[in-house]
Amino acid sequence: MVQTNQYYHDYLGSPDMDMASIAKGFGVDGEVVQNPAQLRAALARARKHTVEGKPYLLDVQVARKGIGWAEKPWIPPIQIAGLRTRRV
Repeated sequence: MVQTNQYYHDYLGSPDMDMASIAKGFGVDGEVVQNPAQLRAALARARKHTVEGKPYLLDVQVARKGIGWAEKPWIPPIQIAGLRTRRV
């Protein structure tokens, strides 16, 4: 991957997705953590929920830089629909 500068990763942005809001749509509480200063309090809230037996989602934003990060992720040219042998 380094040689070709093509990286796989699971970036779901452009625009960024608010996973906490998506979780709330499924009845799961959660929050977005934007910076390290917010993390300790967010973990405490998450722990309180899980101790009570409830799920809790933390959407922790991390720095997007380094060798494993590409501004525009490379997506391999796979077209599953073209491989089908049965018409649907």
